[in-house]
Amino acid sequence: MADDGFVLEIPEMVGIALSPNRRPQAATNAWPDGTVIVSADSHMLETDLWVDRFPEHLKAQAPRMEFRDGGYQLTVNGKQMTPSPVAAALCTSLECTPGFTDVAARLRDLDIEGVEKELIFPQRLFGLYMFGKMMNRAETFGAYNEHIAEACAEGGGRLFPVMVPNYWDMSQAGASVTRCAELGARCLMVPIKPGEDDAGEPIQYSDPKLDPLWDAVSESGVPLCFHIGEAIPTAAPGAAGTFVLTQMQGFRHIWGQLTFGGVFDRFPKLRVVFVEGGICWVASMLHDADMIYNSFPTVMNPKLAHPPSWYWFNHCYATFMTDPAGLELLHRIGPERVMWSSDYPHQESTFGYTRSAIQAVFDATTVENAQKILGKTALDLFRMQ
Repeated sequence: MADDGFVLEIPEMVGIALSPNRRPQAATNAWPDGTVIVSADSHMLETDLWVDRFPEHLKAQAPRMEFRDGGYQLTVNGKQMTPSPVAAALCTSLECTPGFTDVAARLRDLDIEGVEKELIFPQRLFGLYMFGKMMNRAETFGAYNEHIAEACAEGGGRLFPVMVPNYWDMSQAGASVTRCAELGARCLMVPIKPGEDDAGEPIQYSDPKLDPLWDAVSESGVPLCFHIGEAIPTAAPGAAGTFVLTQMQGFRHIWGQLTFGGVFDRFPKLRVVFVEGGICWVASMLHDADMIYNSFPTVMNPKLAHPPSWYWFNHCYATFMTDPAGLELLHRIGPERVMWSSDYPHQESTFGYTRSAIQAVFDATTVENAQKILGKTALDLFRMQ
C-alpha cells in the first residue's frame, strides 16, 4: 500500500461508490460445501405507500414518496424532508439502482453475487424517526409494516421483512408486536434516538416503564434490532463523515442501557441485534463494561445476575460488511454473535465486490466459523429457512 493509500484490504472496494455503473460481482470460485450466504442487512426503497393506507381524515398528513426533479422526494404534511439536489444525488449514488425498487432486478443481482436471502430494512423511514415531533406514528409505521410484508412476499422466500412496533405507547406495544409477527416480521426495529413517548416524556430504554415492550418482543420470539442511519447531517463542514464514523461505533450507549439497566435480567429471552455498525467495537466495550462493573460496585444499580459481558454472549449480535480488525478479534466477540451483510445497495455496501467481501471472511477464520457468520446464524436467528 502506498503511503497515501486507503487502509482497505479489499482492492475492488476502492472508488466503487463513485462508479455510475456499479454492477454485481460475478463468481470466480465456489464456496465450501454447506455454505449459505445470507445478508443480515439489506435495504429497499419505500414507495408512495402511505396515503392509500391512512384513514380518510388523516390522508392530507400522510407521508408521500414521489419521483421528481431527478430524485425521490419524501414529504410529510406538505413539508419536504430532503432538498431536491440531495435527493437527486441520492438517486445517482444508490436510490435509482434498479434492484432498490424492482424485486426481479434485485434477485438478478443477488444471483450474480451469490446471496441467497436477505433481511430487508427500510431506506427513508429512518429519517421519519427524526422529522421533528413525528406525527401519526402509529399510522406511519403500521402502513409501512403492511407494505414491506407485501414487498418481501414478491421475493419468493428470499426476502424477509423488518418492521417497527409501537415503542412510544406502552398500552399499545403488545398489540403492535403481535401484529408485526402476524405480518411475518423476522426482526423488529426501534430507533437509536427514540424521542418522546405519547405523554411527551423522553424515552429511555433502561426505564422499567418500557417493560411491556420488552416483554412483548421477548415473548414473540422475534429479535429486536437497532440500525444506524437516522437523519444524516450534511450541511456543516465534515458533518456527514463525522456522523457516519461515530454512528458506526455508536452502540455502546444502547447496549449499556439494556445491560446495566437490567433489561436482559428481567427478560431472559430477549435477543438484540446491532446493525451496520461493524463488530470491532464489541471487544473493547466488553472489557470496559466488566471493568466498570468490577470497579464501581457500590454505584451499580440494579445489581446484575452476571458480569456485563455475559449478556453479550447470551443475548446480542452485530452485523458488518467488511471489518478486518473485527474479524481478528472474533475470539473476544464470539463468531456465533456475528453476521455478515451486504447492505445492498448503499454506497458503503459490498454491492460490486460482495464475493471479495465473502472471501475475506473465509480467509480470516475457519470454514465452520465463516459459514456461521455468512449465513447460518442469520438463518436460525431470523427464521429464514
